[in-house]
Amino acid sequence: MWKRALPALLLAACGDFGANPGGIQDLNFARDLIDQGQVPPASAFKVEGMLSEHDLPLEGPACETTLCLRGAMALAPDEQGEPAGWLQVGLSSNVDPQTFRRPSLAIIATVDVSGSMGWGGGDEEHPTPGELARKLLGKIQSQLGEGDLIAIVTYGSDVDVVLDPTRGDRHEQIQDAIDDLDSNGSTNMEAGLERAYELADELRGQADSVRIMLFTDEQPNVGATSGGEFETMVKEGGQEGVGLTIFGLGLGLGTELMSAMAHVPGANAFSATTPAHLDQLMEQSWPWMTVELARDLELSIEASGGVQVAASYGFPTKEGGPSTALTASTVFLSKNRGALLVRLTGSREQLLGMELAARLRYRETGGEQRTQTLALNFAGQTPSEGGELYQQRAVH
Repeated sequence: MWKRALPALLLAACGDFGANPGGIQDLNFARDLIDQGQVPPASAFKVEGMLSEHDLPLEGPACETTLCLRGAMALAPDEQGEPAGWLQVGLSSNVDPQTFRRPSLAIIATVDVSGSMGWGGGDEEHPTPGELARKLLGKIQSQLGEGDLIAIVTYGSDVDVVLDPTRGDRHEQIQDAIDDLDSNGSTNMEAGLERAYELADELRGQADSVRIMLFTDEQPNVGATSGGEFETMVKEGGQEGVGLTIFGLGLGLGTELMSAMAHVPGANAFSATTPAHLDQLMEQSWPWMTVELARDLELSIEASGGVQVAASYGFPTKEGGPSTALTASTVFLSKNRGALLVRLTGSREQLLGMELAARLRYRETGGEQRTQTLALNFAGQTPSEGGELYQQRAVH
């Protein structure tokens, strides 16, 4: 089962880092399709991805625990122009950016070398998905150190371990293996991930955390091809302590599969279609994408006076799941203080007079269960002439 403690040097009581739930972490794919004059599929638009891209800090007392709950309310019309209340939930952490030291990593880089990735094609300005993978692998390996391990598994028509588990400071050896990557037929992602999880099991205990990093354009055509099949595999791995970070590459990305895999315990996902995205990803998300703070987050809300929870946004859930499922399987450390959003319904008078109680429950990396509560209301605050009311700037 998933249970481990972060190294002591990770934590510092004066810190105020951010935290974001897992799932899709950006909207790069959707934006670039639009720039190319194409219509993105609905699955390319994920609210958690949009919210994760921004720093939306909420004011509150200094954070003294691994994960802190903050909240602020607003009164503003919904998309139909009807009165609506809004609760923005912010997550912060006591991890201090100045003293943070990344836990050691055992990475199993699992690389799609199928024909659709276009290994060896494209140019510097418009690289193929395969060349984006090569560049990103190079950036990641350059950040590894003596305490880390990395192995590289490739899958196409065949599955190969092209780099056995290697100490992270052997940069030349690792880069040579990356430079040698080339196309190999069809796309048997299932077989590739099965081998990756076998390696991950062997590496458990040799680093603070074990994480599979999947580099792909998400177009499997051999073996398992549905989101449900991969979801089961990733979920079982996550329960055993093996995380998954998906790098969806290129404009041919299959987002439905990525979404199905990214919401399960220990998983997150990023997309990139240009070299600039890779630079941004490393600057904004490395190494926070690899650091889990909590799992099994549940947010429950009680409102007085007939006010009801109508919908939630930014909570990674299985595609087609209930819109008011206020849960997140994993929370990761982040430079951004992201947001979760809840829409409330009632009459204008009910919303202005409501007493809102929020309770956050989660499980820390060491296994400890935590509960935090928050009480909010609009007492003493007056709406604007337009009828809107925002408790904090970040909610506006």
